[in-house]
Amino acid sequence: MTLKKLLRKPIDLLMRIENPFIRFLFVGCINTAVGYTLFILCRWVGMERALAVFVSTVLGVLFNYHSTGKIVFHNKGYNVIVQFFVIYGIMYVINLAELHYLAKSGLYNFFFSIDKNNLDLLTRFSIDLDKAGDAIGQLIVVLPNAIMTFLLNKTFVFGKNKKKEVTDNK
Repeated sequence: MTLKKLLRKPIDLLMRIENPFIRFLFVGCINTAVGYTLFILCRWVGMERALAVFVSTVLGVLFNYHSTGKIVFHNKGYNVIVQFFVIYGIMYVINLAELHYLAKSGLYNFFFSIDKNNLDLLTRFSIDLDKAGDAIGQLIVVLPNAIMTFLLNKTFVFGKNKKKEVTDNK
């Protein structure tokens, strides 16, 4: 069995789900894992927060456009890719602000002060507490951001396409 056929089976299963929001939840898990992994990798290789969010967002958007567009909204073309990028540009700014304010809030210090043994473990392995805090912050905001992204895409990107297709078919 080729890799393409192996990957096609779960996609075919997802396409059978009638409700687009349920499909979005499944696809969103994959997209989130890809985006979060890219963000963590960028931070751990030394990128500053803003650059890490930017790089992971751009690469994640390219991946998400194909998975969300095809599986969730049945869009196979590139006709709305600009709008898709605009939505993710908005989400980039929101995400950056969230991480900034979470870092300033003292919440990370609270997490790290709960158990001094854990903090000692982090410092023993030379783990940057700022980067570890950003990893926690990204976990905190990932679900609300995913819901907001779905609603924005449904309303402003793929929703217009469906209405246009219905009008064009009449």
